[in-house]
Amino acid sequence: MDNETFTPANQDISTIFLMSAIYVVPNYQRQYSWGDEQLNDLWDDLTKAFLDDPEKEYFLGSIVVVDNKRGRHELVDGQQRLTTLMIMLNVLYRTFPGLNQESSEIQSADNEAIRELIYHKKSQYRLRLQVRPHYDTIFNTEIMNRERFDNIEAVTKAEMKKNDPTYKFRNTAKFFYDKFMEFREQKGEEELGKFVNYILYKVDVIKIRCTNKAFAIRMFLILNDRGLDLSAADIIKSYILDKCFEIDEEESGALGSKFDQNWQRIEGICNDCELKMDDYLTLYEYYKLKSNPKRQITDELEEIIKYSDVNITIDELYNFAKSLEKVYQDTSPAAYSLRYIPWQIYTLSAMTTAYMVGYEEIEELFRELRRFFYISWVSGKTLSGIKQTSFNLIGDIEEKKPLEKIRGEIDEFIRENHLVREVFESLRDDVFGEKFFKPLMLSIEYEMREKIETAFYPLDRNIHMDHIIAREFDKKAEEWPGLTKEVMEPYLNKLGNMALLFWQKNEEALNFGLERKMPIYRGEDEASSGTQSFATTREVIDWYNREFEEGVRRVRAGEISANEFATRAMERRRKYLIEKIKKLLEIEEPKDDSGLQA
Repeated sequence: MDNETFTPANQDISTIFLMSAIYVVPNYQRQYSWGDEQLNDLWDDLTKAFLDDPEKEYFLGSIVVVDNKRGRHELVDGQQRLTTLMIMLNVLYRTFPGLNQESSEIQSADNEAIRELIYHKKSQYRLRLQVRPHYDTIFNTEIMNRERFDNIEAVTKAEMKKNDPTYKFRNTAKFFYDKFMEFREQKGEEELGKFVNYILYKVDVIKIRCTNKAFAIRMFLILNDRGLDLSAADIIKSYILDKCFEIDEEESGALGSKFDQNWQRIEGICNDCELKMDDYLTLYEYYKLKSNPKRQITDELEEIIKYSDVNITIDELYNFAKSLEKVYQDTSPAAYSLRYIPWQIYTLSAMTTAYMVGYEEIEELFRELRRFFYISWVSGKTLSGIKQTSFNLIGDIEEKKPLEKIRGEIDEFIRENHLVREVFESLRDDVFGEKFFKPLMLSIEYEMREKIETAFYPLDRNIHMDHIIAREFDKKAEEWPGLTKEVMEPYLNKLGNMALLFWQKNEEALNFGLERKMPIYRGEDEASSGTQSFATTREVIDWYNREFEEGVRRVRAGEISANEFATRAMERRRKYLIEKIKKLLEIEEPKDDSGLQA
């Protein structure tokens, strides 16, 4: 490996800070976040190691830096530990001015020695935090420029939860002030001096110096087994900030500020949409590439950013987020249906692209996308089977190709893969438990309900598929007179025996006969949740009101068996739902070899 790219060195804390460069926390890093848990772990480890054997070295971990050869070491990994240590040094320097003055140790951290670890060339600070949004100014005010630490008040739990580094800085300073004061009271001034000497000269850190940022980031990802502190979003943010500072200083400051504001707005939109920033950037990547990425997202977007005007990139990222927001604000039936598709990166990218480019027939377009994704899903297509066509569709939308062209491409894909036949075969099988089934039923619901009803039903435990004839009806045989398990078993998990219900209703309806289920379906029984039934479930109520009493009469008269009456009812409901699905997906059931409907 090229030593100019990667240079590891085992250094004690004093050596880590005593160097000819200063440490800089880049703007893409997250703000300081250590709380009592991390601080207590560090303190307990240090005190235990010192008390067990003050001559034995203790390993604190590693840091990864990028050496820009101009007196700055950019912290890719280790900013939390170094910031914590810098706060600790400031507390020691201003609280114990007489520390180690009488010590005869060669390596002895007196007040002047500690000051050298804080200041570079007497005036510059050895650690500089992010300049945006003013973290470095806050750090200097709260820590570096503070004259005393005995007047810091304890930080409350509510303050620690705020998105403000001020309280984290204060809390860490208060923590070390209290701990060192307690240590001195219990063990004396001399022992405190020895403990500080141990921290500075016996506690080691592996410093990995890199000359290439991309290599440093990869090194960080390999070494960091505590969870990825640096996400793809952090890295991409750094690429854009670097691009901002390639231009003249005055303009770059204004541009950087604009980008920070836009980035925070994007994070807010993603939070409202319950979408991770990394996933948002993947949507943007697919919009830009319109093809399957050949490299990691950070590499692909770095290339895009590198050859783009940074002003355009900053505006485009924000406008794309606003377009994503419009997708989640869209209350059309097709838009709601597409939010259930398991391949969300592709559906969201296509829909967001449509809003981004101002596609004119957007509602009709979303219906076509619903056809493509639902037919693919119900027929059993996997991600690999739909990926290329999905990218083609994103490209078609970005180019604002006519709806007829997009529909033709979807029809060709469906026809070449014989998906319609597979859809109907899938619907003839057991559908209960199939991941597509509840979203498919909800999609029918959205099409049937009044336009003023705009609520979206998330796929959570509140919505369930109820078996109209209970799966374990034989355990309540008195509620299902005349039905036999042998005849009913093949029908129970099929389309004709399913009805959408809210959770509480589902619990209430479990195993009951139809006479007791109907008031629950209607929301009329005393124990009911009172929530109105879904439209497709109300159809069961309509059938019951129209035909059940006459059917029971015929069963009792011996004109028809209970099994035959039940199976006919399930077949009737199956046909009803099939018609709804055919209309929703704009498909017709193919004929078998005899020319009859399959």
